[in-house]
Amino acid sequence: MRRTLVLLALLIVAASGCSKKEPATTEADTPPDTEGQTSAKPDGPPNIVIFLLDDTGYADFGAYGSEINTPNIDRLAANGVQFSNYHTPATCSPTRSMMLTGVDNHLTGMGNMIEIMADNQFDQPGYEGYMSNRVVTVATLLKDAGYHTYMAGKWHLGKAKDSLPAARGFERSIALMESGADNWEQKTYLPMYDFVHFYEGFEETKLPDDFYSTDYYVDRIKEYIGKDRGDGKPFFAYVSLQAQHYPLHAPKK
Repeated sequence: MRRTLVLLALLIVAASGCSKKEPATTEADTPPDTEGQTSAKPDGPPNIVIFLLDDTGYADFGAYGSEINTPNIDRLAANGVQFSNYHTPATCSPTRSMMLTGVDNHLTGMGNMIEIMADNQFDQPGYEGYMSNRVVTVATLLKDAGYHTYMAGKWHLGKAKDSLPAARGFERSIALMESGADNWEQKTYLPMYDFVHFYEGFEETKLPDDFYSTDYYVDRIKEYIGKDRGDGKPFFAYVSLQAQHYPLHAPKK
């Protein structure tokens, strides 16, 4: 049995740092008495899943003090470890590039988000507007180490063929290229775009008629995992959700 690590990355404008803390437990969180029982010990490297959420504040989840009911995320926190000393740049794509590479966003080529770069930033080192080949992604490192690597959701780190997730270490991927999009249809929400582009691997693709962003991205990741499950290799899955980004569209349920 292989253990799976689930990491929730909160993409926020600013956060104050504090120390790592073990979450408090309640009676409901206490595991049942397993005396006399045996459980399979995890062996080999763990599976890794990262959920990245746009425009999400540190205190938007119950585990960090929110009044909003977030039971599933709170359950992950209660049975794991909360890390609260992660800091982000002020905008989206620079933070994404840092999380995927572990280095400063100016080294990744994302000194600023391309949609809001100032005139004096264009054509300057560190402001290429796409994730530079000077850096290596965690997906590339894990793929080289024997992992399957999957990505679904918003990419926003470059549209050229050599900038796609498939070129940056992801074995299987379905990705939105732009800053954001409608959650129900393949159309833009910003006047700076005429159209939004989705790529599966290296090929541009169209969305299904029953598309809703969150459901679609999660289903595709599950599909990728299922296709390779039989070979016993660990996997790294990066799920980059967009529904909490403007425009805020949610199913009635």
